[in-house]
Amino acid sequence: MSDSLPRTAGVVVIGAGAIGASIAYQLGRRGARDVVVLERDTVGAGSTSKAAGGIRVQFSTRVEIEFSQRGIAFFKRFEDEMGVPCDFHQEGYLFVVTDEPTLARFRANVALQRRLGADVRVIAPDDARALVPSLNVDDALAAVWGPTDGYASPNDVVQAYAARARALGVRIVEGTPVTGIRLEGGRVAAVETPAGAIATPLVVNAAGPWAPLVGRMAGLDLPVDPRRRHIFVTDAFDGVRHPLPLVTDCGSGFYCRSEQGAVLMSPGDIGSATAYEAQVDWSVLETAVEKAVRRIPALEGAQVRHAWAGLRPLTPDGRAILDWAPGVEGLFLAVGFCGHGFQHSPAVGEVVASLLLDGRCADDLSDLRLDRFPRLDTVASGR
Repeated sequence: MSDSLPRTAGVVVIGAGAIGASIAYQLGRRGARDVVVLERDTVGAGSTSKAAGGIRVQFSTRVEIEFSQRGIAFFKRFEDEMGVPCDFHQEGYLFVVTDEPTLARFRANVALQRRLGADVRVIAPDDARALVPSLNVDDALAAVWGPTDGYASPNDVVQAYAARARALGVRIVEGTPVTGIRLEGGRVAAVETPAGAIATPLVVNAAGPWAPLVGRMAGLDLPVDPRRRHIFVTDAFDGVRHPLPLVTDCGSGFYCRSEQGAVLMSPGDIGSATAYEAQVDWSVLETAVEKAVRRIPALEGAQVRHAWAGLRPLTPDGRAILDWAPGVEGLFLAVGFCGHGFQHSPAVGEVVASLLLDGRCADDLSDLRLDRFPRLDTVASGR
């Protein structure tokens, strides 16, 4: 059920996916009562509901690794804190590496991950096949294994965030797209919707793939490119050993995992999605099957039962943007999570709530600042 549209708010969060809903929940936990979330569709209906739910510490920067570690800790206690389960499975996360440059990058990343206390290791191809007996490792140089990683249900998580946020007094208004951001003297003054305007001094852009459209409303050209990704799910299939950890083929982008006795799989990103189209293109299935059978030959005997497609908001370097908008006082950017927003949402919610309410946070966000992309501060209008 959607709340009514108020005329004023202390904070307006644009987008009720995992990131926006987590921010709303954490603001509510901190005692902020004048918070409004505007969602163009329904809670979690965008990228969050289309995600595979992967959770891993295998990242290349300290801040992302620490976000993942906090996420894993949160998902382990999720039912105790949120009152509902999130279907968290710590079945591990396995990357299959087939070329030397990629392996060198992974070795450097693993060294950092281990310094930060993560249980991640580079293993031999035969050890990877021992973990996943159906895995073809003939071309593999090595694999990277995170045994404490896994996956959970993005929809269960985002719905719980929203329910708890509402219980704490946050208003979540669904079916209400943002049509404009009103600026006065270089700062946020109001957010405009078809149902009217909300006067507010603070706005959080957490619009996922639609973040660039929201950015343009405030004169920003954000380096976020939505890409379409398909997921296919087989019938119940015993040709692989379950539970199947989340397996990613670094060479092809293919990944898969168990899904209640079936196999969930994806060929990776397929093309740009500037038209924001997320319909299933069944011609992609051929590519998915080709990649699947190359890495796990037994999948040739599986039958695909259903599929969906979603949009991943990508940045040029594969890292999110968590930063105040340049030249627009009162606008915070929580965008471009590159498909990792779900797993990082517990930490991001806490961080953004601290920045909005305290003006600071304990985390070093320098690797996630917008100005690492110097060409893209503002659009040609000069605002």
